[in-house]
Amino acid sequence: MFYTKYRPQKFSDVCRPNDAADALSKQVVSGKTSHAYLFVGPRGTGKTTLARVLAKALNCSDVSAKGDPCCKCSSCVAIKEGSFVDMIEIDAASNRGIDDIREIKDKIKLAPTMGKNKVYIIDEVHMLTNEAFNALLKTLEEPPKKTTFILCTTELHKVPDTIKSRCQVYRFKRATMPQLIEKLKEITKSEKIKISERDLEKIALASMGGFRDAETLLQQVSDGEISVDSLVGMGSKEIYVELTDHLLNGDSGSAIRIVSKVYEEGLDLYVWTGEYLRYLRELLFIKSGVKEEVSGATSELLVEMEKQASRLSVGWILNAMNSILEEHKNIKTSFIPQLPVEMALVKIGGGEELRLSWCGSGTIETPNQPKPSLGTGKTATKDAKDEEDGDEEGSEEDAGEVKAKKNAVEDKEVSPITLEALEEKWREFIKRSRELNHSLTALLKSGTPVNVEGRFVILEVFYPFHKERLESPQNRKLVEKLMSEIFGTRLSLKCILSKEKPKKLKSGESGNLTDLNIAPAQVVFNKDSVIEAFDGGLPLI
Repeated sequence: MFYTKYRPQKFSDVCRPNDAADALSKQVVSGKTSHAYLFVGPRGTGKTTLARVLAKALNCSDVSAKGDPCCKCSSCVAIKEGSFVDMIEIDAASNRGIDDIREIKDKIKLAPTMGKNKVYIIDEVHMLTNEAFNALLKTLEEPPKKTTFILCTTELHKVPDTIKSRCQVYRFKRATMPQLIEKLKEITKSEKIKISERDLEKIALASMGGFRDAETLLQQVSDGEISVDSLVGMGSKEIYVELTDHLLNGDSGSAIRIVSKVYEEGLDLYVWTGEYLRYLRELLFIKSGVKEEVSGATSELLVEMEKQASRLSVGWILNAMNSILEEHKNIKTSFIPQLPVEMALVKIGGGEELRLSWCGSGTIETPNQPKPSLGTGKTATKDAKDEEDGDEEGSEEDAGEVKAKKNAVEDKEVSPITLEALEEKWREFIKRSRELNHSLTALLKSGTPVNVEGRFVILEVFYPFHKERLESPQNRKLVEKLMSEIFGTRLSLKCILSKEKPKKLKSGESGNLTDLNIAPAQVVFNKDSVIEAFDGGLPLI
């Protein structure tokens, strides 16, 4: 395998920059190595490789002035071949119990047999049981002379603080694109593999910063004589660009087809969806003006991401991330693995009602979002046309002027109903709402219609809780449907919080819910079910 054949054998072979390699080589030169190390980092970033290089350097008979092992003496050769009895590698995922650690404690007292130092490399150390960690504590604190422990893990948070405090901790970062491409070029040159630099970039991008993954993908492409696109196409960031475009355009169907293809190709949906979250996070970085935080993207891909970010609002990105986070945890437990992902994508790219419920008055910016309907007056038509012309010609107006211009156009939208007409039928509207949902009726009675702005009925409520529940997707859908039936036109609901507090009723007095100084929960928790009130949002035991 390429990842074993081209594994670094000396500190100088490790791709730079690498703080751990630099620090360890200096310790070897000065003779001030520690008795215990903890190497932390993602998979395939060189933790075990550097542990073996350190084991060589501690046992080499001819260490160079830079701390590199000679790779020629008997100890170096034996470590490379895996026959060095004083270097013990333990997989904590398979040997995680207290008995395995006790066995180490019994043997650790014996002096080195072949070399100068005994080196214990415990991989995936976070998999040890609590009892095993406790048994290891004393040994780590006071190990015998000429004994070194090197613990490796991908999940630092699972390692007890008592273990961390007894080790020198070194963090391994994901490899950068230039580092990965340089390494792949060395292998292709040595193996005489004919492959374009563009394909090497695709492999490096798909490896997610892991040397081992990149080398394995290169070998698959080389030995199997298959195209890079067929191997990494659904795992690369390009597919996330396409997916986001579909969601941005409200095309949930095409987004779901991508998920189906990913599942059919055998990719881990949990990991793939997690990487999409990472992609959205990077779009947020670009939108926030910190594109230098974006890693693992080619210059061409970065240009595409910047174009896409320019079409998105921060609100859209945040809501998309929130929808995926809500469903991501359900992938592993779902009977249909792709269902949680599909649900999240429909929430993001679903119809106008969902997008409207996310951003209130429609702050989301999508290319297919319909323009506000304007009056028949020439001024309104001219203003709308001027705005479109200004966009096409790349107007140099600052953002504040552009926003003011848009608001001026929206303000001229003709309301299909007056406030007086709304108030005349409001009691009928409340009465009819009981047929749909009693909890919704209670919520509506807690508010008062105060204005009509365009197609939005402005409802004043006293508590943020009321506002949140009335603007939830399920309740909004019911309200808009009922408004359409009663008022004969398409209307939507927008809630505002009242600056005044509700008045208290005196004993024996009666009145509407708007006159009562009651807690928000009392309005909702009536004889109807909790599930109905919260749109199924509470976990029931």
